[in-house]
Amino acid sequence: MTAGYPATPELARFARETLGCNCAPEVFRQVESDLATLPGLDVPVSRIAIGGRLLIYLIPLNGPAPALERVCDWAAAALAERERRGMNRVRLALGLPQVSPAETAAIHAAFAQFQAGDDRLHLHLLPAASVAGVLAAPHLGAAP
Repeated sequence: MTAGYPATPELARFARETLGCNCAPEVFRQVESDLATLPGLDVPVSRIAIGGRLLIYLIPLNGPAPALERVCDWAAAALAERERRGMNRVRLALGLPQVSPAETAAIHAAFAQFQAGDDRLHLHLLPAASVAGVLAAPHLGAAP
């Protein structure tokens, strides 16, 4: 992961408002980011660690098929990293183009079976533009 740097206002807003993070402000003073390889995806995804407590995987997708097939694999990888690093929460943020309510329900159902009561493992299905905006911000890949 990149050396630590403070969260930009955009990243803090995304974590708090979009993902529902209730972390204390001091947590946002230390951000690390890099790329992670997940099963079933051809390109690495962005991984952001905030304050040693919150782990976010930003997963842009062109459609729901990969999520329907692999969301449990992605959750398992993220959960293993959360545990290995001693972090508090992990959030999978999937950026999707418009998907049907049935597809959304199926993705959530698959994830819920894997999650099995772990209230520190979260799935967020977001508009593709929301995730793309975070990925385009200057806080990923290098200290500002």
